[in-house]
Amino acid sequence: MRLTLWTPVLLGALLCLSTVARAEILGDYLGYTACTECHAEIVEGWQTTPHAHAFETLKQQGEEKQGIPGCVKCHVVAYEEDGGFIDMDLTPELKDVQCENCHGPGRAHVETGGDPDLLKKQPDEASCRQCHTEGQDKNFDYETKRRLVHGATP
Repeated sequence: MRLTLWTPVLLGALLCLSTVARAEILGDYLGYTACTECHAEIVEGWQTTPHAHAFETLKQQGEEKQGIPGCVKCHVVAYEEDGGFIDMDLTPELKDVQCENCHGPGRAHVETGGDPDLLKKQPDEASCRQCHTEGQDKNFDYETKRRLVHGATP
């Protein structure tokens, strides 16, 4: 095999692509569509909530916000985590605040046919406060909001 000046560039590109492909194939985050088969009513209710449109609200705030990791992480699933949201070209299925933001990665839950012990059953206020900070959402009331996170259906 003849090595050229482009060989390191090509090898670097292949390594980058293989890392991305591995995250998508082996990642533990699946997106809400994986939940639909067993939890259709909950997913339908969630789709009526602001969480289901969180990425769009980030886009409405301008391109500069879309480039700030601290902003992006609260509008997508598992940003900067293995198998989480990368960008809209590679992982569009992980945009918005979805089931896995609150209940954790779903791959093992799905692969075992729905073992409930593999998910967080009831996320706590501290989980919500990672994004609903005093500076971002000063009127956030956990007790009220937690009852609405799946939409109008409790």
